Formats: sequence, C-alpha cells, structure tokens
Amino acid sequence: MGRKKNKNKMGPILPEKKSGISGEKLIKDDIESNNSLNSSSKYPIDIISRLSYPFIKPSEKDIISEDDEEEYEFNFRPRLVFSCNLCLVCLKFCDSSASCEACGMVSYCSVKHRQENLPQHKDLCKVLTEVCKTNKGLLLAKDLSPDQYRTFRVKLIETIEKGLGRSLDLWEKEIILYPRLCRKCHQREGLLCCPKCRMDVYCCEEHRGDHDQWCDQYQLFRRILSIQKSHGNVVPELPNRRHKEPYTLPQNLDHQIAELFEFSQYYKKMDCHTYASLSHIATVPLTTLFAIQKSYENWKTKKDFSVDIIGAEFHFDCWNLRIWEKMFLHYLPALNSLTLTFTGPELQVPQVLVEILAKVKICTQCRTSGRSISVTFNQEKLYHEIDDLTGLNRPDVICLFNPGLYRETGFNGRDTWPLTIRKFCKKKIPVVITSYTEKEIPQDIQRIKSVSDVEVILEPQKNPFAALKPDRNFVSDDTVPLMYKNNFITIIQGKI
Repeated sequence: MGRKKNKNKMGPILPEKKSGISGEKLIKDDIESNNSLNSSSKYPIDIISRLSYPFIKPSEKDIISEDDEEEYEFNFRPRLVFSCNLCLVCLKFCDSSASCEACGMVSYCSVKHRQENLPQHKDLCKVLTEVCKTNKGLLLAKDLSPDQYRTFRVKLIETIEKGLGRSLDLWEKEIILYPRLCRKCHQREGLLCCPKCRMDVYCCEEHRGDHDQWCDQYQLFRRILSIQKSHGNVVPELPNRRHKEPYTLPQNLDHQIAELFEFSQYYKKMDCHTYASLSHIATVPLTTLFAIQKSYENWKTKKDFSVDIIGAEFHFDCWNLRIWEKMFLHYLPALNSLTLTFTGPELQVPQVLVEILAKVKICTQCRTSGRSISVTFNQEKLYHEIDDLTGLNRPDVICLFNPGLYRETGFNGRDTWPLTIRKFCKKKIPVVITSYTEKEIPQDIQRIKSVSDVEVILEPQKNPFAALKPDRNFVSDDTVPLMYKNNFITIIQGKI
C-alpha cells in the first residue's frame, strides 16, 4: 500500500495509519556502514545548486522497505504566505500595477485574480484603507529609524486589529510587517525590483546596498514558496545508515548527504524544497550531536544519553521524532538508550498524539539489540517549574533552540528567563544555545552571564547543521532580511 497524501488538511491532524510500507527505508543495500566511503565519490550539492531541480514525486524515490509494520504519518497544510511581489492567489510574480485599487497593499498577477480574491480581502481592505488615509499609512515610515520603523509596524497591526475586531492571521500581519517599501529609506514610490530574485525592492541603486549577498537566498525563498503552493509540505525520506563505528559528523549537512550519493540518486536529485524540509527535520538531532561531539570526550563509548530541550515547539521539535533514530542513534553504535525531554510553555501536543509520539518506532535491528528512545513531554510548563525528584533527572546536555534569551518580555510578557537560566546553569552540564542571526548569540550569552557564572565551551559560530529554509526576519530586517532556524550556535556551562 502506498503512502497516503492529503495536502488540504489543516495540521496537525489526526495521524494516518499506514500498513504495508512502514517507512523503515533502506538506501538500496546500504544497511550498515563503516565510515569507509571513497572520498572521490563525494560531491556535495548545496541547496542553491538545487534551485532548478524539479520536485521529486513519491514514485521517483529509489528506496525499498524493510518492515511491514504500521507507521503513522502527520500531514500539515502549509499556511498562506504574503509577499509584496507575489500574487496573493497564485504566488506568481507581479508588479504593483495590479495592486488592490483601494488599499494598494496587496498585489495580484491579473485583474481576474484580484476580483477572485475580493470576497476574502474586502473586510481587511476596508480597515487598511481607512488606517492608511487617517494616519497617512506607511508614508509615515519614511523618516523613521530602523527601530522606530519596527515599532511603527507593530503599532499599526494593533490599530488594524482593533478596527477589525479580531486578531490578524500570520499572512495578514505580513502585509504590514513586509510591505512594498525600500528596505533602507522606506520610500514607497518609484521602486526598483531585483530582476533575478524579484523579491527585494529598493528606491535606487545606492539603496540596493548588500542585496547581492541575499539574492540567492531570496531566489530560494521564492522557489520554495512556489513548490509548496503546488505540492504542499513534504516529508522527505530520512537517511538510514547504521554505522558500525562511531560517526564523526562531517563539515556540514551537504557533505553528510553527499555520502549517500553512490547509494541513492534520491538525495542527489532532491529539489530545494525537499532538501530544506530535510534540513528542518534534521537540524535538532544533528545540532545536538554536533554539540555533544564538541563537549564530551567519551561520546563514542557512552551507553546512555539524556537530552533536555527547553522552550520546545511541537511543529519544530516534536512532530518527526523518528529522525532521532536515523540521525543520532544509528550514528552511535555504543548507545543503548536515548532519553528526550521536551519542555515549554507553548508546547501543546494533541492528546491523541501523546502516546503515539512517546513511543518512537525504531528499526528491527535496534529493537533486537535492546536499544530504545524514551520521550517525555512537559507541556505548557516552564523549565524551572519542573521538579527534579532524583539524580536520574540530570541530563547530559540541555538544548535551547532559538530561545531569544536576551528578550526581557519573556512568555506572556513576563520575564521568566532568569529562573530558568539559574536552573540549567546549576546543573553544570553543557548547554547548547542557537539563534536565527549572528547578532543574537552574544546577547544571549550576556543575558546568561548577568544571571549566573558560566564558561563558554564553544564560542559563537555558524552552525554547520542549521536549517536551510529561509524566512523573513523582522527583528533586524534592515541589515539581515532573511533568517534560519539554528543558524548560529554556542555552548556554555555553569560554574556554580
């Protein structure tokens, strides 16, 4: 029985039960590895090089199944994304000539699509138009500093929500957060559009500035949106190589995937959207393993590993836990048990999924060898609220993925970080911290040092196993317009 697909359901949805093909995929005959690939066969293909690759359909996967057991798969419908240069209906490129005649904030590729979208747009359009007329709209942004401009847009969203009498959806907020304005001076008239990516606009060549640095990534962002619009979210096949010897992570994800080229054309032909999805799934276990290999001399021989993940989010950290077997457990042959504990005030796992997700399915060989992955969810809780009942609660590593510790607003407007920082520093174990941008990591470290005495095990650096899917950056959009999950990394450890 083939894999079921449903791209039109909202996620998370109830799990689909599959039989016949379990998803326990093998790359042809590559069941086990000795880390002995011929280096001459490794040709890394980065994600930008995959921009022109056609989308890989399920029938094109050159893989076979190992087990005939049942497996559950969760499908998520990609949300609508607004981009000022893309048609709101079909996401094709369009200039401002087909913008909404009233508010001028939304663009369409044709009059037909503008008329087609009018019933969905009219209520928001009415408020947008009124706000723009009353407050001169985004024209007020022209003389604002970058920080003032960010505050201005947040306040404008609040005003619009008050006028609508409801909260805006994410795509609706993006109309205000990422409008068709020059990124440097916020000019709205006479804008030029990059002919390559068609995603960034500027009022003159001088204000084009550092665009060349971001053009490839803008092209990637647009290409991913296009494929996602046509095919929905994808669940890439997970690499399944069981190593006989401890696997030292290579230079980055591209090199790691290149090691599979001689065994499967699937990874060599993988389109940029699927590749970005794979990196999104793999970045959590790979970043954790990367940090462990930097922090523990005995990582090759440890029998048990316990990982605490603070500030966990279901859609990023928890929805595909099988990746921990494929790209963690299989890389450490001495490892018998892996314990994962996810904690976060915004962590919400549907009750029907808790028992399913907590029992991570592992391959026949791992089960026969007595290996296991244990999962615990501390939902809607802060880390310092969790009781440490025994010494068994001491993890080997603590991970905070993109936490933004420097922000004092915290959860629900409360600054709860100091209590959490004190708790994880007290454990005197490696603490992994990642961020979307280079600017945030030093601020996070400074925040930790203001609360507790720590040493830096790994100085801030680019994370070689960051997610590769770009998203727009509001926090520092004047200098870094695009961002990536787990893009930068540091490791600290408490002294007291």
